[in-house]
Amino acid sequence: MRRVTMSKHVTTSRGRRLRRRLHGALALTLAGALLGGPALADDLHDIRDRIRKVEQQQDRAKDDRSAATQQAGQLGDELEHTSAELVAADERLRETTAKVADARVALGEAEADLADAEAEARRIEAELAVARANEAQIEESLAANEDAQAESRSTIGAIARDSYKQGGLGSLATTLELLSGESDAVEQMAMARTVLRVQDQQILALSVQQAQAVAEQDRLAGVRRDIDYLLARAEANVVAKEQARQAAEEAKSALEALEAQQAQDKAALEKEKAKVEKALAAEQRRADDLTAQLRSLASKKHGLKAQEQVEVDRIAREKAAAEAAAEARLRAEARRRAEEAAARQQAAEEAARQRAAEREAQRQREAAAEAQRRSDQAAADEANRRAAAADAEARRAQDAAADAKAREDAQERARRQEAVQERAQAQQVSSSGYLSQPMPGGITSEFGMRLHPILGIYVLHSGIDFGAACGTPVAAAADGVVWATPYDDSRGNHVIVDHGVQRGVNLTTAYLHLSSFAVSPGQSVARGQVIGYEGTTGSSTGCHLHFETRENGTPVNPRNWL
Repeated sequence: MRRVTMSKHVTTSRGRRLRRRLHGALALTLAGALLGGPALADDLHDIRDRIRKVEQQQDRAKDDRSAATQQAGQLGDELEHTSAELVAADERLRETTAKVADARVALGEAEADLADAEAEARRIEAELAVARANEAQIEESLAANEDAQAESRSTIGAIARDSYKQGGLGSLATTLELLSGESDAVEQMAMARTVLRVQDQQILALSVQQAQAVAEQDRLAGVRRDIDYLLARAEANVVAKEQARQAAEEAKSALEALEAQQAQDKAALEKEKAKVEKALAAEQRRADDLTAQLRSLASKKHGLKAQEQVEVDRIAREKAAAEAAAEARLRAEARRRAEEAAARQQAAEEAARQRAAEREAQRQREAAAEAQRRSDQAAADEANRRAAAADAEARRAQDAAADAKAREDAQERARRQEAVQERAQAQQVSSSGYLSQPMPGGITSEFGMRLHPILGIYVLHSGIDFGAACGTPVAAAADGVVWATPYDDSRGNHVIVDHGVQRGVNLTTAYLHLSSFAVSPGQSVARGQVIGYEGTTGSSTGCHLHFETRENGTPVNPRNWL
């Protein structure tokens, strides 16, 4: 009975081990059937590759449209500024044109004033000619008067000299005789009176001549003053008018030059405005084209997403069918193996019972022979045999109990050892971590067996997941060398960093499902250096970072190193 109990215990333990092996085989079979299927490897990969290319085109188109919109905004600001400058330039040109017109009017007035001044100068010249003629006439009159005075003085002097020489009247008589050629006394007296009258007349004439000379001198001085005044006035008037005309001419020329420059500036601004308007229209057309392209890409992506969903549904159906078929096959195999194991177990139990029966028969034969040989001690021997049999049975029971107790103790020790190891690992994680956390954010999935979120089967989750928004920088957990930056359908874009030998093992870290890379193979990186950006590439249900640690190529729980 005790042998049967032990056999059942062994059978139950073996059945549990068999079921565990069968479950593992089922998982591996299903994973191989699903991952190895041509639909997932070809059609779905092709669709997702096309979706990824469309998304890349969308990103480029969005960047280009953003640049075009920004450029259009800058051109709009430039156009507004240029238009304002053009309005200001047009206003300045109108003001300058008005000033040019005023300057031309002022120049005309200055030229008219100059013409008037020149006419006045010509009139003054005529007056000067008359004055100079009067001056010449007066000078001639003064010269004639001077000659007459000289003649009068000469005559008076001659008469006085002759009268003095002749002693008064005698000399006068002589003078009269000389004058008349007669010697009659009466006639001489008459002649004397005539000489006296002539002398008086000469003296009076000299006085008149002298008075006339003084008057002519005064008149000449007045004429010369008039001439000087007319000359000064004519010169000052013409010079002032000429200066005014020259100033007006210079002002008009300066304003005309300013008008020409401002017209040139306005033309340049109009040309610049046309250029900016053309560039703005081109950028707006480019932005519109990119918007249309984005709409087309969005429609294309929507179609591809629909195809992807159809393909995923098809794969899910195939997976379900494969799971059912594989499970049926594995259950049949399990039943077959269980039946074979049960048959082997039953055969072994039967052989054990036969061996026990044979041993018992042998023992009985030996006991009978011994009883025959020792007939005289049959009672004693029988008692001894029964006592020995009882002792042997007790020892076998004790041995069976000891074996069961030893197995239970071994299991308990194994459980305790596992708990100690887990506590030691936890202590090692908290006190002696070598790696730094690769990014901020909480851990959303731990290392270990779990239900695959896409395949729907229990598989080993060979790392831990960090949750954060797509585009969050991902940093190297420690110093090392970038071993590879590959892409595959499962892991997506991922970076593998070799940290060399740490704690006696070759340590590598992997960073999966990245949206883009920041490093390249062979590059040395430092702890905390950005190596990529979080994404959802590959077999992923959303933005997250899958972080792995491997010791000599075997995945281990990253918490042992963090």
